[in-house]
Amino acid sequence: MELKTLANEYRGLCFDMIAQANSGHLGLPLGCAECVAVLFGSFLRYLPKNPRWLNRDRFVLSAGHGSPLLYAALYLSGYDISLEDLKALRQMGSKATGHPEFGITPGVETTTGPLGQGIGNAVGIALSQKKCAAWFNTPDAPIFDACTVCLCGEGCLQEGVGQESIALAGLWQLDNLILIYDCNKVTLDRPSACSQNDDIQQRFESIGWDVFEVDGHDCAAIEAQLNHCRSLQGKPKLIILNTVIGYGLKVAGTSKAHAAEGLKDGVQAKVAWGLDPEQSFFVSEETRRFFEKREGQLQKAYNEWALRFETWTAAEPDKARLLGSKPRLKVTDFAILPSLRRSIEIRACMGALLNAYAQQAPLFLSGSADVFASTKTYLMQGGDFAPDNLKGRNLFFGVREHAMGAIMNGIAYDGIFNVCGSAFLVFSDYLKPALRVAAMAHLPVWYVFTHDSVSVGEDGPTHQPVEQLCGIRSMPNVRVFRPADVDECAACLQQALDVPEGPSVWVAAKQELPYLSTVPSQNKLEGAYKGGYIILKETDTLRCILIATGSEVDLAIKTAQQLGTDIRVVSMPCCEVFLQQPEAYQERILPSDCTCRVAIEAGSSLPWYRLVGLKGKIIGVDQFGKSAPAGALRQLLGLTPEACTQTIQQYLSAHQGVIK
Repeated sequence: MELKTLANEYRGLCFDMIAQANSGHLGLPLGCAECVAVLFGSFLRYLPKNPRWLNRDRFVLSAGHGSPLLYAALYLSGYDISLEDLKALRQMGSKATGHPEFGITPGVETTTGPLGQGIGNAVGIALSQKKCAAWFNTPDAPIFDACTVCLCGEGCLQEGVGQESIALAGLWQLDNLILIYDCNKVTLDRPSACSQNDDIQQRFESIGWDVFEVDGHDCAAIEAQLNHCRSLQGKPKLIILNTVIGYGLKVAGTSKAHAAEGLKDGVQAKVAWGLDPEQSFFVSEETRRFFEKREGQLQKAYNEWALRFETWTAAEPDKARLLGSKPRLKVTDFAILPSLRRSIEIRACMGALLNAYAQQAPLFLSGSADVFASTKTYLMQGGDFAPDNLKGRNLFFGVREHAMGAIMNGIAYDGIFNVCGSAFLVFSDYLKPALRVAAMAHLPVWYVFTHDSVSVGEDGPTHQPVEQLCGIRSMPNVRVFRPADVDECAACLQQALDVPEGPSVWVAAKQELPYLSTVPSQNKLEGAYKGGYIILKETDTLRCILIATGSEVDLAIKTAQQLGTDIRVVSMPCCEVFLQQPEAYQERILPSDCTCRVAIEAGSSLPWYRLVGLKGKIIGVDQFGKSAPAGALRQLLGLTPEACTQTIQQYLSAHQGVIK
């Protein structure tokens, strides 16, 4: 069978999917059909019955709007996606979602759609696979030797995350990565010449890539180039794939071919593709027989690998155990924990705990956006990742927060390594799109964001976070931990280890905070694990509850001690975890008949209304800071025991007899 015939049947399926949905993007599926036919019909090693096979080649569709082409390829290749799914493109319950979604469609390696994210994901997967080869391969048993292929378009390369990611791939010499650039010279608005004039080949070559160019509609040329790229070592590879967007449509080669405008050209297009215009969702018997044969070939290759893997497992039992298990650790057993029960910077405390964890979890990696020295998350015994030290566990991303997030997602998609990234909280905004995708895909990535409030001080408002905590907390599936001392740090780390169902974010103070001793450490460990607990209990009839996090917990305790013995203080290191607790526990900590509540946090007040209610009071920061010493700034913003006491006394007086 000619792969060109397969490409045209892909085109027909994609056209019919989009026509039936009356929604979608024709341009890339019609323009890149030959490329994907070569990938799934010849080049890639995969196993539809075992879509998470360790040594499969990975295919990432960074230009996620071209998803119908991926679904057509997965369907014909034998993955668990049906013709009915294809006919229900973009409809509720279909595995053919609007853009590829990890965990929903077997064979989809990453969630893509936000352009450029897939490039970063592919770099992360290739990095993970390089590290797997270094950790686990032996001269007699190369159990990891897969290739990662990513298909992107102009938009992916125009996005900053794409540029950041390819720079790191070149620096790290990820020669197991092939990036295919769909060079159709068109973007959604206009020809790409209206928005870019860079020489792509020179750009990539200047940062350490091998670059090749090929006719995107010549299957034989594409196949030869891919095989050549797999054989090359030392550099990642870019294939510039010259294509016609919307191939076969009247509007082909123009911006109008990008989306669904070409649907009216169906008869002409199908004739041009050698298909019957009267037939929908057509797949020839020749194509079905081709993939039956292909499945047998792929199964044979897998069986050979499985035999090699079995031999390796017997010869390397320690490596096999490491590969096949996730360590179940108790943070309270860390020997370093007692020594951290003192006044300490929370960032330093987190760094110490992560280092202790790393000693027991060899596949734990730590990365930073050029601020290891400030975030304290460098793994002291981990070594630095580099082309000549692939086992190195510290990843230097440079000042590239967005690429860090997308690459970490790629590592997490691959599922072998556990990874943590660090940056200043105020600059978490640079990676929010990657964090959002991680949350959507339930990826257990970790972040440590330091310099967590206006207490940054002299660096001024550009470096003093205000709205960032609120923004991250508003993201579904993300747990935000803002611990007040080492016991809370340990409890939050344990929570992240025990429930790896999405991103975990630690927001850590730069300044030294006191060790809290109003309750025993065990109480704090148990309470913080549940997201919130009573850290100072009233001794008289409860009058008011103060709720605080992080650096403001000690402030709330001191304020309560000035206000009187009828004040309760609740430490709330993680609102998300607390709100998942049984109602009885929440009621015990925040009794509903006490509506006199005050939240204290050095950040936006917006998130706290759900816990204090309309009758409550919030002492927060709803303005940008100033360039001044931290103490002076906290005094200006009313974040001192004296100022908080006065504010709360006024609140209590104004509402006496109105609230309980």
